[in-house]
Amino acid sequence: MTGQDITDVREQVEARCAWIADHVHGLGKKGALVQLSGGIDSTVVVHLCARALGAENVTALYLPDEASTGEETRGFVDAAVDNAGVRLVERPIGAAIEAQQPLAQITEIIRRYAPDYDPATDAYAVNAVPSLAKRLGTLVYRISIGPRHGEPTTTLSTSVDDLRAVIAYQNRKQRTRMLFAYAEAEKDNLAVVGASNGSELDTGFVVKYGDDAADLCAIGDLPKPVVYEFARELGVPQEIIARPPTTDTYALKQTQEDYYYALPADVLRRLVLAADVSGLDELDLAPFLADCPGWSERALRQVANGLLATLRYQRTRSLRPGSEPAVAGQH
Repeated sequence: MTGQDITDVREQVEARCAWIADHVHGLGKKGALVQLSGGIDSTVVVHLCARALGAENVTALYLPDEASTGEETRGFVDAAVDNAGVRLVERPIGAAIEAQQPLAQITEIIRRYAPDYDPATDAYAVNAVPSLAKRLGTLVYRISIGPRHGEPTTTLSTSVDDLRAVIAYQNRKQRTRMLFAYAEAEKDNLAVVGASNGSELDTGFVVKYGDDAADLCAIGDLPKPVVYEFARELGVPQEIIARPPTTDTYALKQTQEDYYYALPADVLRRLVLAADVSGLDELDLAPFLADCPGWSERALRQVANGLLATLRYQRTRSLRPGSEPAVAGQH
């Protein structure tokens, strides 16, 4: 990185801090609450808030659950909190999730396809399947299983209904986290500052009314590479910068690429943004084909169509007569 690049990032960070301060105070809040997972995004956001508002006015909220969160996660959380100098509040959420739907119901689904599956020693995750996505022209997902906190060893071919049931169960986790976040923030008059980045929000890699719900999305316009630039400028601990991005959702090892991105995240983001601007019928796919070896124009167009449908659903909030939003990608 050149000296000019460093200066530009420093200016962007300072401008972002001013934006956070203006909007938090504009909401009448005395500070910020950030859900902290120990990953790069939430760590950058908690550092931005500490610089913008003063560390004494920022609460980091850690929401572990025994179904997924590994021991190493707490170490990353502690490193982020110590470095930013903020207050840490821990609220386990496993019991709240279990009260909504027993995990035994999900175990029953998995055992239809893997009878020996044992939740005491095994774990599952929902992963993207790039090879099928490329062939079928749509984002395809499968349930993977393996040893708890280990690598996937088996991929299950399930019914669509069973796959949906497992995904719906997991989405409870994101929504439960936001419920806890708002309860904690409101009692202390804090703004909830979300940690979803632009690559996630622009490609639908969020749960509606879950990790997309916040008073401010502090890095909601930034692609992932810029988040890393911010991290270095803010002095985020190197072990967090080096940690592979994860959803922190399953007890099976899983990166964000495993979970959602059948194509590189930056390609998906550019694809859906282009389709949103020009409309699907007018979308020129030639610039994308070079970045997507083995993909056909037809398959990419189908992926863009699926992403636009996802975004249309996620962007829709409590429709009232006369309030219907414009349909993404249709002009």
